[in-house]
Amino acid sequence: MRHFEDDGYSAKTFNRPQFNRLLDYIKKNKGIVKKLLIVKYDRFSRNTEASFAMITKLFKLGIEVEAIEQKLDNSVPENLIMKALYLAIPEVENLRRSLNTTAGMRRAKREGRYVSTAPYGFKNSRDVHNRPIIIHSPMADVIKKAFELFASGTWQIELLRKKFYGEGLKISKSNFYTLLRNPIYCGKIRLKAFKDEEEEILQGIHEPILSEELFYDVQNVLDGKKKSKYKYSLINGVYPMRGHLVCPRCGKTLTGSSGKGNGGKYYYHHCTKGCKERHKTDIPHEAFEKWLGEISLKPEIASLYMAVMDDIFKTNEGDREAEVKKIQDAIDKNRWQLDKATTKLLDDEIDKNDFKRIKERVARESYDYQKQISDLKAAESGYKEYCRYGISLLSNMDHYYSTANLENRQKMLGLIFPEKLVFSNNTFQTMQPNEILTLLCNVGKGFSDGKKEKSSCNAAQSCVVTAAVFKPL
Repeated sequence: MRHFEDDGYSAKTFNRPQFNRLLDYIKKNKGIVKKLLIVKYDRFSRNTEASFAMITKLFKLGIEVEAIEQKLDNSVPENLIMKALYLAIPEVENLRRSLNTTAGMRRAKREGRYVSTAPYGFKNSRDVHNRPIIIHSPMADVIKKAFELFASGTWQIELLRKKFYGEGLKISKSNFYTLLRNPIYCGKIRLKAFKDEEEEILQGIHEPILSEELFYDVQNVLDGKKKSKYKYSLINGVYPMRGHLVCPRCGKTLTGSSGKGNGGKYYYHHCTKGCKERHKTDIPHEAFEKWLGEISLKPEIASLYMAVMDDIFKTNEGDREAEVKKIQDAIDKNRWQLDKATTKLLDDEIDKNDFKRIKERVARESYDYQKQISDLKAAESGYKEYCRYGISLLSNMDHYYSTANLENRQKMLGLIFPEKLVFSNNTFQTMQPNEILTLLCNVGKGFSDGKKEKSSCNAAQSCVVTAAVFKPL
């Protein structure tokens, strides 16, 4: 007789070390082992379906499963009902225990208590009544700093994660994103949807690590409602126009490569199909930057556009302020209702359950109201910022292009020209320039003298000449 015992392993599954050793022993001694003795069926498995499957598997190997404390005569068909009952009861107990645990955790969260494993920046503790609560850990200041930096809009999420990884916040990319989305850090607790109950955001009793305003600022950056200003290094790629130029001889896309000669290294754009089209990369680059300078928005036109946008902004400002005031009034009303409910509770005019429902409703509505105000303020701060940035870009396209990195240079090329470019005889040609850019090249005739305007317009029109190898659309 051999003895196998799984100590400390759950009976929910048969993937247990000693049970696997038991199966190996049976396979090696096939035909010798006739019976498997167990203490009780709940020690065999707590999964009814898996239990019957394993009993059937062992039966096919000529092995009978028998429980010492729940002995049944397998020759009696009716005893199969009792065996099914013995196997089902442990699973029912597990399910009931799981439901009770879930109900208890949800009840605790409704009371403002976070009873799971403490998230980053917190640690599990006990209050004066020995009830579970979370308190700040030494990483709390690091978490707050991470939120502050990300709210500024100057950091990519992965670069920020790597920065704080070196400061002790050992966290994966997905968990860092979840961290930035977790309202636990501003004093709230998220109660996930369960059955017919919708997800709720409740007020916690723990001390927050950061303010609600900072938390909402981060949500706006994540949602794209607040303009990001990532820190790009100004690395000027040697082939920013690669993929945007086509050969004037055969119409194929030009590529780029380097070569050595006369003691130096040189970079070229050339055709890949055997054509002799080839020129140094700096020639079209310089011509393109010069052309961008000629078509950039003139200062007087930029000022006019900004004045128009400011006027539109001021028109909408009144509506925005009125909406913020309306929401703030609703928040004040909620606070008044909560104070009134507290007084009624103290005077025994309402019971604890009614007060709890009022408190939960007020917390949920206040969270939504605060988010609405944060969204309105984000739109307010971002409106002028977008306008100024856009006007500045259109007024200094040559400067932005020359100082941008390779990725942003190629983005500018793609936005300005929906179709690819042909560079021939120091002139750019394309089938279809950006319609907005063409319009900007031709505005402002009333703001400057004719001679200067003519020069600018000629430069712009050189972009819309159809190359000989193309057919007009």
